[in-house]
Amino acid sequence: MKRMLLAAVSALVLGVGAAQARPIPDAGLTVEEVLAFMKSAGFDAKIAKTDAGEPYVATQKDGVNFNIDLYDCADRRCRAVQFVASFDLKDPLPAAKANEWNLKKRYVRAYLDGSGDPIFAYDANLAPGGSYEALEDDLDVFVQFFPEILEHIGW
Repeated sequence: MKRMLLAAVSALVLGVGAAQARPIPDAGLTVEEVLAFMKSAGFDAKIAKTDAGEPYVATQKDGVNFNIDLYDCADRRCRAVQFVASFDLKDPLPAAKANEWNLKKRYVRAYLDGSGDPIFAYDANLAPGGSYEALEDDLDVFVQFFPEILEHIGW
């Protein structure tokens, strides 16, 4: 009986049987792997290219289009991503309104493009030491801000 109890306690202390995080490779992810991740998270996503030919992942949630831009890339693998939602407003958003967002909110930052249209961005490091679970959490943080973003810009 003591051995069974000792084995059970050892298993708990050592984490035997505990769920293991799915690590992201130290070199990061390819755009195809980011696409696969987004699809596995239930998003209808596709690979698109910037005017300069750089790939990114385009998708949407709750009527909000957003992109996943890749950064710190070498040999097609990228060690960081940025979730970006931009809006084309009828009237420019005042800089004071964007600054108000940045003063009151954490995580997602607001910028204005040359036409005064708002861009909301959230950066996430993938590697070294990242996991798919951490990336999923970053994605969840970003999309949970959508109702507040839409209200803030009057969309």
